[in-house]
Amino acid sequence: DHDVTKALEESYKNLFGEARIGAEETLEMRTARPLTDKWTFSTNGVSIMGRNGIPCIGFGPGAEAQAHAPNEKTWKQDLVTCAAVYAALPTVYCK
Repeated sequence: DHDVTKALEESYKNLFGEARIGAEETLEMRTARPLTDKWTFSTNGVSIMGRNGIPCIGFGPGAEAQAHAPNEKTWKQDLVTCAAVYAALPTVYCK
């Protein structure tokens, strides 16, 4: 419910609508989960927000099941999507 999270959600929806997009092979995994959720593994957010109270978000390419896995892969469309959302985020957050 933080303003940073709300701004990221709005940025995504402004660009891509309500539906989750991405690689066909990850469709089942994407549609079964909400757009906003927690990560089940540790990130730098543990210290950035958890210890220091600095708001942060994690929004990245790929599938969580692939993260830090042997032969991890990321889809090109995910990289493009993330770059677009991060480019739009400051404008939405600052309004």
